Amino acid sequence: MQPDDLTDAERLLWDAFPTGAWTDLTTAPDRTVRAEVLRGLLLGGRDPEPGGLAAIRLRGATVTGALDLMGASLTVALVCENCVFDGTLRLAEATTRTVRLVGSRLHQLKAPRARIDGVLDLRRTEIERGVRVDRAEISGGLRLHGATVGRSEYDAALDGEGVSVRGDLGCRDFVADGPVVLRGARITGLFDLCRARLRNPGAIALDIDNATVGEGLDGSALETSGEIRLRSAAISGPLLLPRARLANPGGFAMSAARAHVTGAFWCEKGMTVEGEIRLIGARFDAGLHFADATLDGAGRSALNLDRASFGHIDAPRLTLRGGGIRLRGTSVAGEFSLIEASLGPGRDGMCLDMENGEIGGTMRLSRLKAEGEIRISNSRMGSSVLASKMRLTGSPTGVALRFTRNEVASSTRLLKVRSDRQIRLVDTRFRLGVNMKGIEPHCPGGTALDLSRVQAAELELLPGDAAEGRVVLDGARLTVLRDLPERWPEELSMDGLVYESLQPPLTARERLGWVERAPLDQRPQACDQLARMYARLGQQSQAQRILYERERGQRRSKPAIASAWGLVQDITVGYGYRPWLAAAWVAFFLAIGTTVFSLDHPAPLKKDEAPHFNAFVYTLDLMLPLVTLGQKYAFNPKGAAQWFSYLLVAVGWILVSTVAAGVTRTLTRR
Repeated sequence: MQPDDLTDAERLLWDAFPTGAWTDLTTAPDRTVRAEVLRGLLLGGRDPEPGGLAAIRLRGATVTGALDLMGASLTVALVCENCVFDGTLRLAEATTRTVRLVGSRLHQLKAPRARIDGVLDLRRTEIERGVRVDRAEISGGLRLHGATVGRSEYDAALDGEGVSVRGDLGCRDFVADGPVVLRGARITGLFDLCRARLRNPGAIALDIDNATVGEGLDGSALETSGEIRLRSAAISGPLLLPRARLANPGGFAMSAARAHVTGAFWCEKGMTVEGEIRLIGARFDAGLHFADATLDGAGRSALNLDRASFGHIDAPRLTLRGGGIRLRGTSVAGEFSLIEASLGPGRDGMCLDMENGEIGGTMRLSRLKAEGEIRISNSRMGSSVLASKMRLTGSPTGVALRFTRNEVASSTRLLKVRSDRQIRLVDTRFRLGVNMKGIEPHCPGGTALDLSRVQAAELELLPGDAAEGRVVLDGARLTVLRDLPERWPEELSMDGLVYESLQPPLTARERLGWVERAPLDQRPQACDQLARMYARLGQQSQAQRILYERERGQRRSKPAIASAWGLVQDITVGYGYRPWLAAAWVAFFLAIGTTVFSLDHPAPLKKDEAPHFNAFVYTLDLMLPLVTLGQKYAFNPKGAAQWFSYLLVAVGWILVSTVAAGVTRTLTRR
């Protein structure tokens, strides 16, 4: 290019180039500069001034034509401010110094496989047809703060697949009308997306699959319409999304399967999400924070954490408007907190589904509100479970809380929990105590609280006044069971219940009222267990009272003949537990017989051989079966006395039989 071919504006640029001085055409009458002039200068069309630092520094110009530098090796910087490029800037496979296009307008930027030894600065620049920097190498950082980028012919707004950025990727206040593709990118610094707006509804808005980010990702107040993908990404530092608004209804708002984040994941301070956050198999070394966030799965799970691992999960005041939380196979090294969270119903009525999970610290669910089923099964809790003052609406399955086949290493508190559906703590081992003071499940006509096969050092079962429904303790194994007569449930199932102590200590008479709340077929076993407890405590009289009442209760369910025989045993010897009754009956009939036969001596069978008659001995001889004292076979009563003698013989046999049955029963139980 010859200098005499230049316009006035181009001449100003030509003259300023050798020293790198600014060419400001903001107020010039002619602001047009041909792209070929810029190309000529960049490719050595004019030598730098000795001692100067040549560069293009252009302000307020309109650059016409395409600036094609494909494959070029540039040793000078290109700096433009508030300029308009009506053609494409092509830097494909070029090697260049800093390229700075600030506050400008650009038709398109193509720099695939370029090597930029410096900064690629596109701050506040509007790029109509997208940016391509795929597989480029940028040594000083990529800046897109405040830039607006439209779709390219390949649909992407920013195509940075495989790009290598040594430094920060700054996209603060960035606006993209189309997908931002950074698959496999390598960013050594911070990926800054504060207040960025990425729009690609129903498709991928941001794709950083398999990318590496050296100092974290800051998406504070980020707004997306479409999916964010971070699958298998590695982020060394925090992942920040406070106040973000992510929307992809019916799909994934964020998909980060198998991602690894060394810092915390902050999604709080009013963050809202429409669509599923999917973190399957992800690893977050620090923790997950959802304080005051609002999630809506929009037909999917709101938060899917299956097989993921976290340092901790902290989600106080989290609101789920739709969808649930999935934690199948999830591992949490520290605490898991949903304090004051509000969980709406998910698919199948499940608002929290944890299976085969592990929580190393305390699980905090206090003041949680749930409009669906909370299901936690086959999981391990390394510390306490604190779930006081929960409000559970339950699901169509009829269960509000299903806590089954778990192991809890410390105490569990379910204080003042209100539920419109059943609460189930089944097949679970609690190494310490379970405090259920003030719990109020409401299931009229059904099972309100199911504690089948629970194992616990102590169970404090003190339902509130509004509790309604059956309590099931079938197969439970407890060291101490604490309750109060005024808090006993109306219906109680205790088939196979085993305990060592009941607190507070009550008399057998009082505890019988507790046993009578169980079904008839369970009462014998319940009485046996209760009697064993009293026996261990050295209260034999209380134990015998319980066993006696057990026999009386069984009699009511037997056939007529067996029931009649049981009544005889009850009256005569108290089923062997009241042997003094037999002595009393013997004394009674001895007294009556002695009186009767003293007044009416029976005649001797053989007058010359009969012994001297003794009314007392004669009565006793009649009452002793299989034994003779020489009186009953020597005399022959007549009339009423004869019938009375038959009665005494029958009474003797009955007393001997009932005593033998009672002794046998007592010895068998010992």
